[in-house]
Amino acid sequence: MRLVIDSNLIFSSVLKPSSVPGAVLGAWRAGHFDWVCCEIQLSELRAALTRPYLISRIAQGVEPVEKLLHEMRESCHWKALLAPLPAVCRDPRDDYLFALYDQGHADLIISGDKDVLACKKDYPVLTARELIDRL
Repeated sequence: MRLVIDSNLIFSSVLKPSSVPGAVLGAWRAGHFDWVCCEIQLSELRAALTRPYLISRIAQGVEPVEKLLHEMRESCHWKALLAPLPAVCRDPRDDYLFALYDQGHADLIISGDKDVLACKKDYPVLTARELIDRL
């Protein structure tokens, strides 16, 4: 199964590894699904997760962030997105998720973002809890 995972879940999983988003990340690490990713998402995660404010809130500091970014680079299914991205979401900053779904031949989008979840009628979007319940 190939999944697109919204960055908001990754932020949560790094800040609270024992959370439901943390379980999603753990399921990926355990090989339960393939994570479809792109440079847009990696850049977004790197910029947000390396801010001093966030690093100060992570129990082990920068180490888990560096580990995750390395794991992503090595283990995600990478897709170079073709432009222009489709205008799907109320928040255009999330349109890359839908492009990843379409162009990366993913099965599901996993998100906790209300703008992404609002697209459930047109795309197979699940919350982290819904995914964990299915696994």
